[in-house]
Amino acid sequence: MSATAPSTLDGTWVSDPIHSTASFAIKHMIVSTFRAHFGQVDATLQINGDDIALTGSVPVETIDIDQPDFRAHLMSPEFFDSENTPNVTFKSTSVRRGDGDSIDVDGELTVRDTTRPIKATGSLFGPAYNVADVEVVGVDLQTKLDKNDFGLNWNAPLPKGGLALGDEVTLDVHLELRRPDA
Repeated sequence: MSATAPSTLDGTWVSDPIHSTASFAIKHMIVSTFRAHFGQVDATLQINGDDIALTGSVPVETIDIDQPDFRAHLMSPEFFDSENTPNVTFKSTSVRRGDGDSIDVDGELTVRDTTRPIKATGSLFGPAYNVADVEVVGVDLQTKLDKNDFGLNWNAPLPKGGLALGDEVTLDVHLELRRPDA
């Protein structure tokens, strides 16, 4: 980071595609956790004093699954239904700063054309200057949700009891954002 004094947070910030990620984790076969991330994240942070707004989307086609059959299953109507609902989107309804870098975010998450309110917690860092002397801010957020609330109801019974997938999904979003003209 540069020793040059950063400006204020006020203004518009857009996600850096190289340094921004969105991922999820879900219990699999009772004993392990399946994790995946999306290869593309588009987010905008608007700050005007204490008024903070965050929006974002990820194309479901960018999920990092290399196995063709598994990938096709996730893109099918049984999961993300990418043909009819190509993006997962988020729009904040409230962003509150807490102590230090902490933030609490309320918003609306849309998956498969189903929109539900969610609450996320995390941090807002910066501004600072990166190694290329570009002013940046960081946002890290995490939330947990029930996949069934978004129409992601597929599951399979295991031969000795239980289900292939858990219901609770952990979402993690890590954003590095810069001014639009940077």
